[in-house]
Order: sequence, then structure tokens, then C-alpha cells
Amino acid sequence: MALKPKVAGRILEVLHVEDNLGDVVLLKKAVKDAGFPMHLNTVGDWDEALQFLNRQGRYASSPPPDVLLLDLNLPKKDGMTVLVELRQNPAWKSLPVVILTSSDSDLDRDWAVRLNVSHFVTKPMDPDQYGELMKYLKEFWVKSFGTRRTS
Repeated sequence: MALKPKVAGRILEVLHVEDNLGDVVLLKKAVKDAGFPMHLNTVGDWDEALQFLNRQGRYASSPPPDVLLLDLNLPKKDGMTVLVELRQNPAWKSLPVVILTSSDSDLDRDWAVRLNVSHFVTKPMDPDQYGELMKYLKEFWVKSFGTRRTS
């Protein structure tokens, strides 16, 4: 029997805020290749993410996310501003956030740490390195929710 990260038969619900279609495709491939029980919901900007988080419009029946993957370079509103807004909202203040960005700036990393992000990941140049992100998400899921034996 294998150990798989599951909670009461539920999979990890991830909200991915990313406007670059190429990055979305790479992440979806990494999720599929990892065989990790995860449902990835992708939105292109913060306005759409707010609709998802607040379960409005077409997202009314969407499950709440267990973790947020956030790009810093978003249209309309940058990721750090988004993160500040997220942390000021009592409903989403404790939502685990993983920054997934092309930035390797120490300033961005320091700001993210101050805003209580769970992890800061610089987008890999090699698509195969997206597997490292899947490894982190698996570890997060197991630490947060434990494991259950499945056959």
C-alpha cells in the first residue's frame, strides 16, 4: 500500500494567480507528471482571484483553496499589493501563500517573508524543475493535513 496525501478523500485545492499562459501550461504539466492529488484552478488577475476567493459569479460553486500560488508580476495590480490586501482580510489572512515568480529580488523575498508567505519560489528556467514546486506542495499537504493509507 502506498501513502498518498489525502484528507477524507479530498484533494489539495490550489488557486493559481498567473497571467502568463506559458507558465500556466508548465505548471499544469508538472501537476500531471507528479501524479499528485491536486485540483489546480487558474485565474489571470487579482480581480478574478477575488471573485474566486469570495465565491462570486462563475466561481460560486468553487471549493475554497487550501493554498494560493501567486505571481508577483500581475496585470492591473502587482502581487505584493495583492498580498497586502489578502493579509488585511480576516477571511483570507491565514491562507497559505506560495509566491511563484520570475523575480529573484532579495527585496521581493524580504517583503514576502514580512507578509507571512509560506514559500517563495523563483520560476525555474528549466521546465523540469517545476517538479520541485510539486515536491513542496506535497510536503505542505502532508504537514498540514497528515496522511491516510490508500490502496
